[in-house]
Amino acid sequence: MKKRIPGQWSAIAAAALLVTTVSACGGSGTGSSGAEASSGDTARYKDALNAWYKGTYKEPEGPAVQAPKGKDVWLVSTGMGIEYSVRVAKAAKQAATDLGWNFHVFDAKFDPNQMLTGVQQAVVAHASGIIVSNIDCATVKNAAQQAKAAGIPIIGIESADCSPSVYSHVVSYAGKASLQHWLRDFGKAQATWVIAKTNGQAKVVLNTETDTASTLGTTVGIKEQLKQCSTCKILEDATWVSSDYGPGLQTKIQQAMVKHPDANSFIPSYDSVMTQSGGAQALKSTGRMSQLAIAGGEGSSAGIAQIRGGDGMQMCAGESGEWETYSAFDALVRSFLKRDTSEVDTGNGIQVCDKAHNMPPTGKAYTPPVDFVSAYRKLWGLS
Repeated sequence: MKKRIPGQWSAIAAAALLVTTVSACGGSGTGSSGAEASSGDTARYKDALNAWYKGTYKEPEGPAVQAPKGKDVWLVSTGMGIEYSVRVAKAAKQAATDLGWNFHVFDAKFDPNQMLTGVQQAVVAHASGIIVSNIDCATVKNAAQQAKAAGIPIIGIESADCSPSVYSHVVSYAGKASLQHWLRDFGKAQATWVIAKTNGQAKVVLNTETDTASTLGTTVGIKEQLKQCSTCKILEDATWVSSDYGPGLQTKIQQAMVKHPDANSFIPSYDSVMTQSGGAQALKSTGRMSQLAIAGGEGSSAGIAQIRGGDGMQMCAGESGEWETYSAFDALVRSFLKRDTSEVDTGNGIQVCDKAHNMPPTGKAYTPPVDFVSAYRKLWGLS
Protein backbone atom coordinates (compact mmCIF):
# COMPACT_ATOMS: atom_id res chain seq x y z
CA MET A 1 0.00 0.00 0.00
CA LYS A 2 1.44 3.36 -1.04
CA LYS A 3 1.28 6.38 1.22
CA ARG A 4 -0.14 9.60 -0.16
CA ILE A 5 2.55 12.27 -0.28
CA PRO A 6 1.97 15.64 1.43
CA GLY A 7 0.28 18.43 -0.45
CA GLN A 8 -1.83 16.21 -2.70
CA TRP A 9 -5.55 15.59 -2.89
CA SER A 10 -6.96 18.98 -1.91
CA ALA A 11 -10.38 17.48 -1.24
CA ILE A 12 -8.88 15.04 1.21
CA ALA A 13 -7.14 17.87 3.01
CA ALA A 14 -10.49 19.54 3.48
CA ALA A 15 -11.97 16.29 4.72
CA ALA A 16 -9.09 16.03 7.16
CA LEU A 17 -9.95 19.52 8.38
CA LEU A 18 -13.47 18.28 8.98
CA VAL A 19 -12.10 15.33 10.95
CA THR A 20 -9.91 17.57 13.10
CA THR A 21 -12.59 20.08 13.94
CA VAL A 22 -15.43 17.73 14.77
CA SER A 23 -13.38 15.14 16.62
CA ALA A 24 -12.90 17.67 19.39
CA CYS A 25 -16.63 17.31 20.07
CA GLY A 26 -16.10 13.63 20.98
CA GLY A 27 -18.52 10.83 20.34
CA SER A 28 -18.81 8.23 17.61
CA GLY A 29 -20.56 8.12 14.26
CA THR A 30 -22.36 4.99 15.36
CA GLY A 31 -23.94 6.75 18.30
CA SER A 32 -25.62 10.15 18.56
CA SER A 33 -25.28 12.51 21.47
CA GLY A 34 -28.61 14.09 20.61
CA ALA A 35 -26.94 17.49 20.21
CA GLU A 36 -27.36 19.55 17.10
CA ALA A 37 -24.38 20.50 14.96
CA SER A 38 -23.18 24.05 15.60
CA SER A 39 -23.24 26.67 12.87
CA GLY A 40 -19.45 26.44 12.79
CA ASP A 41 -19.60 22.70 12.23
CA THR A 42 -22.22 23.15 9.51
CA ALA A 43 -19.97 25.61 7.70
CA ARG A 44 -17.06 23.18 7.88
CA TYR A 45 -19.21 20.36 6.50
CA LYS A 46 -20.06 22.57 3.54
CA ASP A 47 -16.41 23.53 3.07
CA ALA A 48 -15.44 19.86 2.99
CA LEU A 49 -18.13 19.17 0.40
CA ASN A 50 -17.04 22.15 -1.69
CA ALA A 51 -13.56 20.65 -1.86
CA TRP A 52 -15.04 17.40 -3.18
CA TYR A 53 -16.95 19.40 -5.77
CA LYS A 54 -13.56 20.67 -6.94
CA GLY A 55 -12.29 17.09 -6.99
CA THR A 56 -8.88 15.48 -7.11
CA TYR A 57 -8.32 14.86 -10.82
CA LYS A 58 -5.17 16.04 -12.58
CA GLU A 59 -3.40 15.25 -15.86
CA PRO A 60 -1.40 12.00 -15.97
CA GLU A 61 2.33 12.65 -15.53
CA GLY A 62 5.37 10.49 -16.18
CA PRO A 63 8.10 9.66 -18.68
CA ALA A 64 6.99 9.31 -22.29
CA VAL A 65 7.85 6.06 -24.07
CA GLN A 66 7.46 4.53 -27.52
CA ALA A 67 4.70 1.93 -27.11
CA PRO A 68 5.33 -1.44 -28.78
CA LYS A 69 3.09 -2.67 -31.58
CA GLY A 70 1.45 -5.99 -32.35
CA LYS A 71 0.39 -7.05 -28.87
CA ASP A 72 -2.60 -9.30 -28.14
CA VAL A 73 -4.52 -8.21 -25.05
CA TRP A 74 -7.47 -9.78 -23.23
CA LEU A 75 -9.94 -8.02 -20.93
CA VAL A 76 -11.65 -10.35 -18.47
CA SER A 77 -14.70 -8.47 -17.21
CA THR A 78 -16.51 -9.39 -14.02
CA GLY A 79 -19.75 -9.05 -16.01
CA MET A 80 -20.93 -7.06 -19.01
CA GLY A 81 -24.45 -6.69 -17.63
CA ILE A 82 -23.74 -3.32 -16.00
CA GLU A 83 -22.96 0.02 -17.59
CA TYR A 84 -19.58 0.39 -15.90
CA SER A 85 -18.30 -2.81 -17.51
CA VAL A 86 -19.60 -1.82 -20.93
CA ARG A 87 -17.80 1.52 -20.66
CA VAL A 88 -14.56 -0.17 -19.58
CA ALA A 89 -14.74 -2.56 -22.54
CA LYS A 90 -15.43 0.28 -24.96
CA ALA A 91 -12.49 2.27 -23.62
CA ALA A 92 -10.25 -0.81 -23.78
CA LYS A 93 -11.15 -1.35 -27.43
CA GLN A 94 -10.30 2.28 -28.20
CA ALA A 95 -7.00 2.13 -26.31
CA ALA A 96 -6.05 -1.07 -28.14
CA THR A 97 -6.91 0.58 -31.45
CA ASP A 98 -4.80 3.61 -30.52
CA LEU A 99 -1.86 1.30 -29.78
CA GLY A 100 -2.34 -1.00 -32.77
CA TRP A 101 -3.02 -4.04 -30.57
CA ASN A 102 -5.43 -6.94 -30.99
CA PHE A 103 -8.13 -7.01 -28.35
CA HIS A 104 -10.51 -9.62 -26.88
CA VAL A 105 -13.23 -9.34 -24.21
CA PHE A 106 -14.30 -12.23 -21.99
CA ASP A 107 -17.61 -11.74 -20.17
CA ALA A 108 -17.52 -13.64 -16.87
CA LYS A 109 -21.21 -12.86 -16.24
CA PHE A 110 -20.59 -12.28 -12.51
CA ASP A 111 -19.71 -15.97 -12.09
CA PRO A 112 -16.44 -16.64 -10.18
CA ASN A 113 -15.94 -19.88 -12.11
CA GLN A 114 -16.19 -17.98 -15.39
CA MET A 115 -13.74 -15.38 -14.12
CA LEU A 116 -11.25 -18.19 -13.58
CA THR A 117 -12.06 -19.62 -17.00
CA GLY A 118 -11.54 -16.26 -18.69
CA VAL A 119 -8.00 -15.89 -17.35
CA GLN A 120 -7.23 -19.53 -18.21
CA GLN A 121 -8.44 -19.05 -21.78
CA ALA A 122 -6.25 -15.97 -22.16
CA VAL A 123 -3.25 -18.01 -21.01
CA VAL A 124 -4.07 -20.85 -23.44
CA ALA A 125 -4.42 -18.29 -26.24
CA HIS A 126 -0.90 -17.00 -25.44
CA ALA A 127 -2.13 -13.48 -24.73
CA SER A 128 0.56 -10.83 -24.50
CA GLY A 129 -1.20 -9.32 -21.48
CA ILE A 130 -4.40 -9.62 -19.46
CA ILE A 131 -6.52 -6.92 -17.82
CA VAL A 132 -9.00 -8.02 -15.16
CA SER A 133 -11.80 -5.64 -14.20
CA ASN A 134 -13.26 -5.89 -10.68
CA ILE A 135 -11.91 -9.41 -10.19
CA ASP A 136 -9.91 -10.01 -7.02
CA CYS A 137 -6.84 -12.21 -7.32
CA ALA A 138 -8.18 -14.66 -4.75
CA THR A 139 -11.04 -15.49 -7.13
CA VAL A 140 -8.74 -16.43 -10.02
CA LYS A 141 -5.55 -17.28 -8.15
CA ASN A 142 -4.76 -20.57 -9.89
CA ALA A 143 -5.20 -19.10 -13.37
CA ALA A 144 -3.31 -15.94 -12.39
CA GLN A 145 -0.40 -18.05 -11.21
CA GLN A 146 -0.44 -19.85 -14.58
CA ALA A 147 -0.27 -16.49 -16.33
CA LYS A 148 2.62 -15.36 -14.15
CA ALA A 149 4.51 -18.59 -14.84
CA ALA A 150 3.99 -18.03 -18.57
CA GLY A 151 5.33 -14.48 -18.32
CA ILE A 152 1.95 -12.90 -19.11
CA PRO A 153 1.38 -9.71 -17.09
CA ILE A 154 -2.00 -9.25 -15.41
CA ILE A 155 -3.18 -5.72 -14.67
CA GLY A 156 -6.06 -5.24 -12.21
CA ILE A 157 -8.71 -2.53 -12.40
CA GLU A 158 -10.38 -2.15 -8.98
CA SER A 159 -9.13 -5.63 -8.21
CA ALA A 160 -7.33 -6.67 -5.02
CA ASP A 161 -4.04 -8.53 -5.48
CA CYS A 162 -3.05 -11.68 -3.61
CA SER A 163 -0.39 -11.74 -0.91
CA PRO A 164 2.30 -12.45 -1.96
CA SER A 165 1.57 -10.58 -5.16
CA VAL A 166 0.44 -12.43 -8.28
CA TYR A 167 -0.90 -9.59 -10.40
CA SER A 168 1.76 -7.54 -12.16
CA HIS A 169 0.10 -4.23 -11.30
CA VAL A 170 -3.12 -2.84 -9.85
CA VAL A 171 -4.22 0.51 -11.27
CA SER A 172 -3.37 3.41 -8.97
CA TYR A 173 -4.79 6.91 -8.64
CA ALA A 174 -3.81 10.57 -8.29
CA GLY A 175 -0.67 11.01 -6.21
CA LYS A 176 0.10 7.33 -6.92
CA ALA A 177 -2.50 6.48 -4.30
CA SER A 178 -3.21 2.77 -3.93
CA LEU A 179 -6.57 1.22 -4.71
CA GLN A 180 -7.19 0.88 -0.98
CA HIS A 181 -6.64 4.60 -0.38
CA TRP A 182 -8.81 5.53 -3.34
CA LEU A 183 -11.66 3.25 -2.23
CA ARG A 184 -11.68 4.82 1.22
CA ASP A 185 -11.72 8.27 -0.33
CA PHE A 186 -14.64 7.24 -2.54
CA GLY A 187 -16.58 6.33 0.60
CA LYS A 188 -15.50 9.52 2.34
CA ALA A 189 -16.82 11.56 -0.59
CA GLN A 190 -20.19 9.82 -0.33
CA ALA A 191 -20.36 10.36 3.43
CA THR A 192 -19.21 13.99 3.24
CA TRP A 193 -22.08 14.79 0.89
CA VAL A 194 -24.61 13.10 3.21
CA ILE A 195 -23.25 14.87 6.29
CA ALA A 196 -23.41 18.25 4.58
CA LYS A 197 -26.87 17.70 3.12
CA THR A 198 -28.27 16.69 6.53
CA ASN A 199 -26.47 19.57 8.29
CA GLY A 200 -24.54 17.12 10.41
CA GLN A 201 -27.66 15.19 11.46
CA ALA A 202 -27.25 12.11 9.24
CA LYS A 203 -29.08 8.97 10.32
CA VAL A 204 -27.80 6.55 7.75
CA VAL A 205 -28.69 3.16 6.35
CA LEU A 206 -25.69 1.70 4.53
CA ASN A 207 -25.78 -0.99 1.87
CA THR A 208 -22.44 -2.81 1.63
CA GLU A 209 -21.79 -5.61 -0.82
CA THR A 210 -19.60 -7.88 1.30
CA ASP A 211 -18.15 -10.27 -1.29
CA THR A 212 -15.81 -7.82 -3.05
CA ALA A 213 -12.79 -6.01 -1.62
CA SER A 214 -13.71 -2.79 -3.43
CA THR A 215 -17.10 -2.32 -1.78
CA LEU A 216 -15.74 -3.29 1.62
CA GLY A 217 -13.06 -0.63 1.12
CA THR A 218 -15.55 2.12 0.34
CA THR A 219 -17.56 1.29 3.45
CA VAL A 220 -14.41 1.70 5.55
CA GLY A 221 -14.18 5.24 4.20
CA ILE A 222 -17.87 5.93 4.82
CA LYS A 223 -17.61 4.79 8.42
CA GLU A 224 -14.40 6.69 9.04
CA GLN A 225 -16.01 9.91 7.85
CA LEU A 226 -19.29 9.42 9.72
CA LYS A 227 -17.42 8.53 12.90
CA GLN A 228 -16.06 12.08 12.98
CA CYS A 229 -19.57 13.57 13.04
CA SER A 230 -20.72 13.30 16.65
CA THR A 231 -24.29 14.18 15.70
CA CYS A 232 -24.49 11.53 12.96
CA LYS A 233 -25.48 7.90 13.37
CA ILE A 234 -25.30 4.69 11.35
CA LEU A 235 -28.61 2.93 11.97
CA GLU A 236 -27.91 -0.25 10.00
CA ASP A 237 -25.83 -1.73 7.22
CA ALA A 238 -28.14 -3.74 4.96
CA THR A 239 -25.33 -5.98 3.74
CA TRP A 240 -25.64 -8.20 0.68
CA VAL A 241 -23.71 -10.43 -1.71
CA SER A 242 -23.78 -10.65 -5.50
CA SER A 243 -26.33 -13.49 -5.49
CA ASP A 244 -28.82 -11.07 -3.83
CA TYR A 245 -28.62 -8.70 -6.82
CA GLY A 246 -32.16 -8.02 -8.02
CA PRO A 247 -35.34 -8.65 -6.01
CA GLY A 248 -33.43 -9.98 -3.00
CA LEU A 249 -31.42 -6.80 -2.68
CA GLN A 250 -34.49 -4.62 -3.15
CA THR A 251 -36.19 -6.48 -0.31
CA LYS A 252 -33.19 -6.05 2.00
CA ILE A 253 -33.12 -2.29 1.41
CA GLN A 254 -36.87 -1.95 1.90
CA GLN A 255 -36.81 -3.96 5.13
CA ALA A 256 -33.97 -1.86 6.55
CA MET A 257 -35.76 1.41 5.76
CA VAL A 258 -39.03 0.17 7.26
CA LYS A 259 -37.17 -0.97 10.38
CA HIS A 260 -35.72 2.53 10.79
CA PRO A 261 -38.44 5.14 10.17
CA ASP A 262 -36.08 7.80 11.54
CA ALA A 263 -33.50 7.19 8.78
CA ASN A 264 -32.89 10.34 6.76
CA SER A 265 -30.17 9.10 4.41
CA PHE A 266 -29.10 6.07 2.40
CA ILE A 267 -25.70 5.17 0.90
CA PRO A 268 -25.63 2.37 -1.70
CA SER A 269 -22.52 0.47 -2.73
CA TYR A 270 -22.69 1.81 -6.29
CA ASP A 271 -25.05 3.12 -8.97
CA SER A 272 -26.60 -0.09 -10.23
CA VAL A 273 -27.99 -0.82 -6.76
CA MET A 274 -30.23 2.17 -7.44
CA THR A 275 -30.68 1.87 -11.19
CA GLN A 276 -30.87 -1.88 -11.88
CA SER A 277 -31.45 -3.70 -8.61
CA GLY A 278 -34.50 -2.01 -7.14
CA GLY A 279 -32.85 0.43 -4.76
CA ALA A 280 -34.89 3.39 -5.97
CA GLN A 281 -38.10 1.35 -5.87
CA ALA A 282 -37.32 0.17 -2.32
CA LEU A 283 -36.91 3.75 -1.13
CA LYS A 284 -40.04 4.92 -2.95
CA SER A 285 -42.07 2.16 -1.32
CA THR A 286 -41.44 3.68 2.11
CA GLY A 287 -43.21 6.90 1.11
CA ARG A 288 -40.27 8.90 2.50
CA MET A 289 -38.12 9.31 -0.57
CA SER A 290 -38.52 13.10 -0.65
CA GLN A 291 -37.25 13.28 2.93
CA LEU A 292 -34.04 11.32 2.29
CA ALA A 293 -30.52 12.35 1.34
CA ILE A 294 -29.65 9.57 -1.12
CA ALA A 295 -26.04 9.06 -2.10
CA GLY A 296 -24.92 7.37 -5.30
CA GLY A 297 -21.89 5.70 -6.73
CA GLU A 298 -19.69 6.23 -9.75
CA GLY A 299 -21.97 8.36 -11.93
CA SER A 300 -23.30 6.07 -14.66
CA SER A 301 -25.59 7.58 -17.28
CA ALA A 302 -28.56 5.87 -15.60
CA GLY A 303 -27.47 7.19 -12.22
CA ILE A 304 -27.01 10.70 -13.59
CA ALA A 305 -30.53 10.49 -15.03
CA GLN A 306 -31.86 9.72 -11.53
CA ILE A 307 -30.00 12.72 -10.12
CA ARG A 308 -31.40 14.96 -12.83
CA GLY A 309 -34.93 13.57 -12.51
CA GLY A 310 -35.07 13.54 -8.70
CA ASP A 311 -36.28 9.94 -8.60
CA GLY A 312 -33.39 8.04 -7.03
CA MET A 313 -29.77 8.74 -6.19
CA GLN A 314 -29.00 12.42 -5.68
CA MET A 315 -25.20 12.56 -6.04
CA CYS A 316 -22.26 10.73 -7.51
CA ALA A 317 -18.71 10.19 -6.30
CA GLY A 318 -17.72 10.71 -9.90
CA GLU A 319 -15.17 8.26 -11.21
CA SER A 320 -14.05 7.29 -14.69
CA GLY A 321 -13.82 3.63 -15.63
CA GLU A 322 -12.45 4.81 -18.95
CA TRP A 323 -9.56 6.56 -17.18
CA GLU A 324 -8.87 3.42 -15.14
CA THR A 325 -8.79 1.45 -18.39
CA TYR A 326 -6.25 3.74 -20.07
CA SER A 327 -4.17 3.54 -16.88
CA ALA A 328 -4.26 -0.27 -17.14
CA PHE A 329 -3.09 -0.10 -20.76
CA ASP A 330 -0.29 2.26 -19.71
CA ALA A 331 0.85 -0.32 -17.16
CA LEU A 332 0.87 -2.97 -19.91
CA VAL A 333 2.88 -0.67 -22.21
CA ARG A 334 5.51 -0.23 -19.51
CA SER A 335 5.46 -3.91 -18.57
CA PHE A 336 6.17 -4.88 -22.18
CA LEU A 337 9.06 -2.40 -22.21
CA LYS A 338 10.43 -3.83 -18.92
CA ARG A 339 9.86 -0.50 -17.18
CA ASP A 340 8.34 0.34 -13.80
CA THR A 341 4.57 -0.10 -14.20
CA SER A 342 4.03 2.49 -11.44
CA GLU A 343 6.22 5.27 -12.88
CA VAL A 344 3.23 7.30 -14.12
CA ASP A 345 1.04 9.29 -11.75
CA THR A 346 -2.31 8.46 -13.37
CA GLY A 347 -3.98 11.60 -12.02
CA ASN A 348 -7.24 9.69 -11.74
CA GLY A 349 -9.32 10.91 -8.81
CA ILE A 350 -12.85 11.55 -7.55
CA GLN A 351 -15.22 14.47 -7.96
CA VAL A 352 -18.63 14.78 -6.35
CA CYS A 353 -21.52 15.62 -8.63
CA ASP A 354 -25.12 16.47 -7.82
CA LYS A 355 -27.94 18.32 -9.52
CA ALA A 356 -26.19 21.67 -9.08
CA HIS A 357 -22.57 20.60 -9.59
CA ASN A 358 -20.46 18.83 -12.24
CA MET A 359 -23.34 17.31 -14.19
CA PRO A 360 -22.51 15.92 -17.66
CA PRO A 361 -24.72 16.53 -20.72
CA THR A 362 -28.11 14.82 -20.72
CA GLY A 363 -27.79 11.11 -21.46
CA LYS A 364 -24.10 10.96 -20.57
CA ALA A 365 -22.23 9.42 -17.66
CA TYR A 366 -20.09 11.50 -15.31
CA THR A 367 -17.13 12.93 -17.24
CA PRO A 368 -13.89 13.98 -15.51
CA PRO A 369 -12.52 17.49 -16.11
CA VAL A 370 -9.24 16.35 -17.74
CA ASP A 371 -8.55 15.01 -21.26
CA PHE A 372 -6.73 11.90 -20.06
CA VAL A 373 -6.94 10.15 -23.45
CA SER A 374 -4.80 12.82 -25.14
CA ALA A 375 -2.42 12.77 -22.17
CA TYR A 376 -1.89 9.01 -22.44
CA ARG A 377 -1.47 9.17 -26.22
CA LYS A 378 1.39 11.62 -25.65
CA LEU A 379 2.91 9.35 -23.01
CA TRP A 380 2.80 6.47 -25.53
CA GLY A 381 4.48 8.47 -28.31
CA LEU A 382 1.32 8.54 -30.43
CA SER A 383 0.88 12.31 -30.72
